[in-house]
Amino acid sequence: MRVAVIGVGHVGLVTAATLAHAGHEVAGLDHDYDKIETIVAGRMPFFEPDLAGLVAEQLRSGRLRFTHDPAEAMAGAEFAFICVGTPSRPDGEANLLAIEKAARTAAQHAASDFILVQKSTVPVSTGDRLQLLIGEISQHNFSIVSNPEFLREGSAVADSLNPTRILVGADDEAVHARMRDLYAPFLKEGVSYFATDIKTAELAKHACNAFLALKISYANALARICDVSGADVASIADIMGSDPRIGRAFLNAGLGYGGFCFPKDIAAFKSIASSLGYEFSLLDEVVKINEEALQAAFAKIKDVLWNLEDKRVALFGLSFKPGTDDVRDSPALNLARELISAGVTVSGYDPEAGPAAAAQVDGLEVCNDPYEAAERADCIVICTEWPEFTELDWVRIKGICTRPLILDGRNLFTSEAAQVAGFTYIPTGRPSVNL
Repeated sequence: MRVAVIGVGHVGLVTAATLAHAGHEVAGLDHDYDKIETIVAGRMPFFEPDLAGLVAEQLRSGRLRFTHDPAEAMAGAEFAFICVGTPSRPDGEANLLAIEKAARTAAQHAASDFILVQKSTVPVSTGDRLQLLIGEISQHNFSIVSNPEFLREGSAVADSLNPTRILVGADDEAVHARMRDLYAPFLKEGVSYFATDIKTAELAKHACNAFLALKISYANALARICDVSGADVASIADIMGSDPRIGRAFLNAGLGYGGFCFPKDIAAFKSIASSLGYEFSLLDEVVKINEEALQAAFAKIKDVLWNLEDKRVALFGLSFKPGTDDVRDSPALNLARELISAGVTVSGYDPEAGPAAAAQVDGLEVCNDPYEAAERADCIVICTEWPEFTELDWVRIKGICTRPLILDGRNLFTSEAAQVAGFTYIPTGRPSVNL
């Protein structure tokens, strides 16, 4: 089958490469000429494990190509996937301008009948809007489908090649049959196909992301209680997670969630519910607790360092999560801004996100390696749980920092490991270890 993928960002590029891997002829379309040229040259516009290899393999196969020409991308396309961003407006409502532009592009340049597939996260009833919009433009028969992505940055390729489920919303069984054909290689492997109407699929994506954020905030609220009581939040999470009705995933306490998806999707979900006449106040608490997690870390740093002026703090990890160079709404960068505003000299290191972080935070000293970042530091804060941090020479780090103090914002270390290395250790929601 021939597929056009409109927008080759974090979702679109993975989607295009995966569909080509599944045997389809895929054209990736983006208005950003430099991005297209970068990809064709074999360089990825962002870091995602295993993506470069998958894209290169499919380019060599001839099943995958990239263009900035809409007519070329849509020529003969049976499916047009919309994979563009839906950022938040100031009031929390999703900005769907890119969705509208992508749909217009598909409709104006379609050369035959096609199925328009919403891959982007959109508010419920967006499908109705697209139906009207394309009906005014296209001379061809078309159908609208909602097919939300469930990709995790840092493991997006694995998630796309081995999906946990495929959700498709369509209002015609014949369209579901076409989508099953498109995803046949995955369905043959036993992947579940959830067939719903369009509105249900649209709403399900927001419901999933909001619930995952709720679990994170619940763990962070528990951590605040554990900090005061002396209990161990990680052990509590393990106990909770052993219950199959709850599950262990997304119950790790820390600095809170970040990234592009959770903050804007929760704001959009709240806006959607409000527009439908329901005030989803629980989502306000999720956001409030998430913000408190960062403030709690800042308060710990202030408490242990006393006066923040003239102090130096090293942040280990600058991306919002490991496995990505994405710093959008990164808790690490938000913490850096707070510390810099308080008069702290802040250094930082990240295996992948250093350049992006340096461009986002004025005054942040981004270092080339963790030892440079730790030099003369009064406190080292683990902001992102990159596994390679546990492999560092922490005895060496103790010798170059001003004060052997680790504030573990992600509970990456064990108290025993920190103690052996000679550090005072302040975890999140777990008992501290003092020298």
